[in-house]
Amino acid sequence: MRRLLACLLATSAASLGVGACDSPTAITADVGSVVALDSLRTADAAALPCCTVDTAGGRVTIVGGTLTFRNNAHYTDTAFTPGGAMSAACVTEVPNGAFIHANGLVTVGDSVAYLVIPCHVGTYTFALSQRLDFNGGSSRTVTVTVSSGAYAWKRDTLSLAGGAVGALAVTLSVDTVVVVAAGHTYKFQAVAVY
Repeated sequence: MRRLLACLLATSAASLGVGACDSPTAITADVGSVVALDSLRTADAAALPCCTVDTAGGRVTIVGGTLTFRNNAHYTDTAFTPGGAMSAACVTEVPNGAFIHANGLVTVGDSVAYLVIPCHVGTYTFALSQRLDFNGGSSRTVTVTVSSGAYAWKRDTLSLAGGAVGALAVTLSVDTVVVVAAGHTYKFQAVAVY
């Protein structure tokens, strides 16, 4: 029953479905530490929790989601920085006088702001948190991986190669990442990683 309800969001014609019930292509490269984490704010322009789907067995509601970026655990392009040796893909230049916030947002003066993903390449995972409310009155929250794979970032451009679901359309604006997957729009806002 739990698996059935978890899959309903992905298969119901009236749902906010995004793909198959099984997790898409697993990440094959070794993954390193989290370098950025964005938190889902809206799905199809509706604030969370939202997008409830009624089913014969209960209800499925999106209550959250994350877009997580990780650096590659192994690399051959070593760069030496004041912080020590690291992957050259994780060395990012910012303008003199810029302030880098904990969530990767860079501000320069009062008029310029943009989001920095600390590593230019790596892996990502896009997951939704769903609350399953069963007809008997019980409920459970599950996490469903929508897409995972490799990413590439260059200022103002982010590419997500989505494995089984294909490449995802992405736009960046200040501290916001908008992802379009299977015709649905998900808006993430950068949050600090501690």
